[in-house]
Amino acid sequence: MAETETGECGVGIRGVALAVDSAVWFALLFAAVYAVAFVTGDVRVSGASADADLSGLPAQVAFLLWLALSVEYHVLMEYRYGQTVGKYLVAIRVVADDGTNPSLRAATVRNVLRLVDVLPAFYLVGIASVLLSDRKKRVGDRVAETVVVRP
Repeated sequence: MAETETGECGVGIRGVALAVDSAVWFALLFAAVYAVAFVTGDVRVSGASADADLSGLPAQVAFLLWLALSVEYHVLMEYRYGQTVGKYLVAIRVVADDGTNPSLRAATVRNVLRLVDVLPAFYLVGIASVLLSDRKKRVGDRVAETVVVRP
């Protein structure tokens, strides 16, 4: 089946997938903060709970680690499987414009450019890009030559 027969996916279904992936992002944030807090000694354990209190450089390092983990989550999942957990649960996937699986380069480009799509807030650039595209592509999809489809 050619990719034009599958149907490109708009803002709504992609938003649901992103909401699911946000839970993964939260888990990655938790991992990044506690990893840095453990290394810097900023973990406080009391009873059955642990608290990480980061500020300054350790907080910045934790943020950058989380950002890298989040981008790599999308890159590796889309390169390997064509979909993240969120995309899997709503039955959509990323493909190259010719309908084949995305290359590692394409998955990297589309997900690094996610940082542009999220601007200025709430994915406004990405949403506008999808709404103004005949193939429902966000900026990352346009540059990477990919499209999100419902197989």
